[in-house]
Amino acid sequence: MKKRSLSLLALALLLSAPAFADDGSTNTALAAAERAYQDVDFPVTREQAEHALESGGATPEQTARLHVLLGISAAALGDAADAKTHFIAALAVDPTLRLDKTLSPKVRDPYLEAQGYWSAAGERLGVRATPASDGAHLVIRLQDPASLVSKLELRVNAAGSRTRSLLHLEPASVTRFAVPAALREHDYEYVLRALDRYGNVLSERGTDPDPEVVRRSTGDSRASEAPRGRSYLLPAALAVTGVAALATGVVFNVKRERAAHEWNGPNCENPGLTRQQQCQAVDSRIESDERLAVGFYAAGGALLAGSVISLLAGRPAPAPTERASALGCQVVGTGVSCLGHF
Repeated sequence: MKKRSLSLLALALLLSAPAFADDGSTNTALAAAERAYQDVDFPVTREQAEHALESGGATPEQTARLHVLLGISAAALGDAADAKTHFIAALAVDPTLRLDKTLSPKVRDPYLEAQGYWSAAGERLGVRATPASDGAHLVIRLQDPASLVSKLELRVNAAGSRTRSLLHLEPASVTRFAVPAALREHDYEYVLRALDRYGNVLSERGTDPDPEVVRRSTGDSRASEAPRGRSYLLPAALAVTGVAALATGVVFNVKRERAAHEWNGPNCENPGLTRQQQCQAVDSRIESDERLAVGFYAAGGALLAGSVISLLAGRPAPAPTERASALGCQVVGTGVSCLGHF
């Protein structure tokens, strides 16, 4: 009965496995692991997958697949702890990895625990490079919650060159590369990889056929370029209209004061009638002029504020910082600064 259950488990695993061994780029050990997996031979699958992993040089897709094979075979052989470790690594390389829901809980439980690990981690494995604000460094940032990365590999060359200089770095969370003057003067390319202890790729930026390209710094050419134009038309129009509105408010305020003077004058103090009865029209003018003065004052202030805002908003954005890279290493603050020679 136990043998039949193991056979059913193996059949389900076989149906869920991709035909990875047919890939011509797959090394011999990985191909052997895939064949053993198809033959439902979990001890040999585990042995060959470990050999393939230790051989190094696997692409991210191959690395993830190797850890899946190791996780499945370890789970099938009853080593749940090792299975979880390999599923954590597989999910680090490929967060979209999913196992067939019809698989036995013996296999899925370590996988689900690995998923829970990454849900609690808050960040994923990744490496990226961004230009520093000074335009003279390439800042490499590494996220490695599971401590899978043993070294960083940087390959750099001038754009179009077939020869790339190779540099290995310690997996610091932040690494700064000073750009050699020769590279700053031309476009250049780089490939950045995070490797495990065997040299398998866990994460990468750029590939050999399609590297990341860093454009030459425009710092020397900006002086000869015509400055980017700015339009002052809208701010000026708003300012002129605002001043006109304020001036109109002043006019109506003067008229209100004159009407108020007339309201308090002798023409509205004849005996036998109230001041309201004698000068009702004057009172109406006072109220009207006051409302108009307040309205034009408010409109003028809003227009002037809009003029200032549109002026500030219309400032051209700073020129984008150029990306950079370099060779050689030294400690700088909490990171590593590298400089080398070609």
